Amino acid sequence: MKDGVKVTIYEPERVKKDFSVGIYARVSTKSKEQMDSLANQLSGLTRLAAAHYTWFVADIFVDVGSAKTGSSRTEFERMIQECERKKIDIVLTKSVSRFGRDTVETIETVRRLKNAGTRVIFEREKIDSETLKSELELSARSAFDQAENEWRSENILLGLKYRAENGTSGLFDRPCYGLYKDRHGMLAIDEEKANVVRQIYKWYLEGESVIKIKRRLEASGVKTSTGKDNWSKRTIEKILVNMKYTGDVAIAYSGDPSKKMMYGNHHTGIISKEMYEAVQMEMAARSNVEKTEEGTRRKKTKYSSKKKKKAGE
Repeated sequence: MKDGVKVTIYEPERVKKDFSVGIYARVSTKSKEQMDSLANQLSGLTRLAAAHYTWFVADIFVDVGSAKTGSSRTEFERMIQECERKKIDIVLTKSVSRFGRDTVETIETVRRLKNAGTRVIFEREKIDSETLKSELELSARSAFDQAENEWRSENILLGLKYRAENGTSGLFDRPCYGLYKDRHGMLAIDEEKANVVRQIYKWYLEGESVIKIKRRLEASGVKTSTGKDNWSKRTIEKILVNMKYTGDVAIAYSGDPSKKMMYGNHHTGIISKEMYEAVQMEMAARSNVEKTEEGTRRKKTKYSSKKKKKAGE
């Protein structure tokens, strides 16, 4: 009763959140496009979970990496473990192709999660393991997505190969320290920085270590490409292995470093091909790792840039 007026207050009925939801999302690279895709996956699946009054998001599992069989998916494995520990009641994922890497893995994982009492929902295909009458439907959808992804990948690679062969791939024209893009979009030499590149190659062939080259550059006041005073060891190593300094360009088109597309004499080189090859041989000689029939192993002695003194000296 308030000021002679009877007031009835209705408390909203509290709904118990009974079902814990685990959201699984995956993208293949860290590119902006893929990261945007990841954000969209997570946003959409979170809204879907929130639309159900008895669901609550208990965990989010995200993998960023290849979908190839054999590649590591730590979050995918953690998701399975959490389901088997009865921590997750429902797994929400965007599509069949984002879940399993192939048909066999998809079916085996869904079967494993169902045995653990976990329901799996594929949002795009509207497939729900709880109402799935037969694994045949899931198998067909997974096989279709796998074939579609392989077709798309093959066409992307063919397109890259074609552009590589006729020299129209933008990957060839990426500038680096000592090379810049002129007004026509072609790689041209920045003579001041090119002299630094030549000196780095010369010092290395004279026996200087990467650390010593770093110190000499810093002592001489040479700036990095970003205008910094301190050079990183990694930056110098990248300069020493960059074929682009010879005028040739090689780009990988399948993620396999052994499979590359070459474009010879693409632009004017800063160093000779012979000097480049000499540095690669020198780097291999200095490496403390050698390949044998049993695999890779550490060499017994490390390379030293210091020349050994002859007896009696």
